[in-house]
Amino acid sequence: MYLLYVGLTHKKAPLSVLEKVHFSDEAVSEALVRLHEEKSVLENVIVSTCNRTECYLVVDQLHTGRYYGKHFLADWFGLDADLIAPYLEVLEGEAVLKHLLRVSIGLESKVLGETQVLGQLKRAFMQAQDKQTTGVVLNQVLKQVLTFAKRMHDQYQINARPMSIGLVAMQTLDRLGVPYQDRSVAVLGLGEIGQLVSKYVLDRPFATIHLVNRTLEKADSFLADPRVKAHPFSHLEQVVKEADVVISALKTDGYVVFPSMLKEGAIVFDLCLPRTVHASENTKLYNIDNLTNQLATYQEERKKIASQIEKEIDTELLAFSEWEKQLGIIPLIKGIREQALKVQESAMESLERKLPNLTPREKKQISKHMKSIVNQLIKEPIIQLKELSIDPESQHDIAMISHLFGLDKKEMPHDND
Repeated sequence: MYLLYVGLTHKKAPLSVLEKVHFSDEAVSEALVRLHEEKSVLENVIVSTCNRTECYLVVDQLHTGRYYGKHFLADWFGLDADLIAPYLEVLEGEAVLKHLLRVSIGLESKVLGETQVLGQLKRAFMQAQDKQTTGVVLNQVLKQVLTFAKRMHDQYQINARPMSIGLVAMQTLDRLGVPYQDRSVAVLGLGEIGQLVSKYVLDRPFATIHLVNRTLEKADSFLADPRVKAHPFSHLEQVVKEADVVISALKTDGYVVFPSMLKEGAIVFDLCLPRTVHASENTKLYNIDNLTNQLATYQEERKKIASQIEKEIDTELLAFSEWEKQLGIIPLIKGIREQALKVQESAMESLERKLPNLTPREKKQISKHMKSIVNQLIKEPIIQLKELSIDPESQHDIAMISHLFGLDKKEMPHDND
């Protein structure tokens, strides 16, 4: 049995390709079952997010698994295999687990160290387990990966170093010790940054939250919270005068907030370029320069933490290797496969002697179909044998099955492809 990975990610594939090779939530369930039916595929999990579409497989033959893994993606999306081939990455064995461990902790993400991907991985594995396309190997992989990722986040707190201007602003407020319960905040502008900031604001116990925007409909998703009040842009000055904290995320060509408009002692954040808040000596103002410098510091800290986590991955790879060695079923499965293929080869030689006029093409087609029959015959038994490895009576079962197939009379094959 071998771990195999076939996938595309934002690191190699452009958005125009990624969006063509993306499984919807509804499609994943059917795709898992379809992929499980492919030759050589014993277990599978599909992870599909905005930045990656990945198939994690356990296969009984690497070369067959590689072929069907690649063509599964092309066939499912109705694409020419040559279109996605330049962007596909294929990993085998230990490299698969190493990649998955890196993904789980956010080392393969656009935002280094982000935690969202861990939840996405967990949902993908749970969905595969629900469709019964995982088994003893991928279940162990999931257990190890989730435990590792949680331990790394708890130990290194890599995600505590924010990677967005809005979050840096909110953490600055946290450090200032603002008594949120009796303070009001005004968020000016509900574009991409303003929407994100508003979510952070709602996570804190402000007494009142004012949202100002030219299009009031953009505030609708926040109005379920009774603290939130939406205001048109024409009310900006009035809202700013009443706010203890002002966060400007406006897209405009000049200043719209002036010192005379601000409440005494107000804390102000200007997240925009061009700047929208006019500075003065008496204004406690944090602009994009201050916040970006802090962001650069956090990025460097994340990189240093990432290098420390890399060292921890090697220990996990060793632990998985030790676990694999306990699976006495692996050489048995390989022995059964090799024995079955020898029977196929012997039958093919006999057929060629009896039908000497077969053309090379006919021989190739017959051999291909004979191998297909062998693979289909032994696939389900191999899946069931694989699950025996975690049974308390596994050693007895392995010995009995080895005896039935006559494999106890000869040296078991080594695990190489």
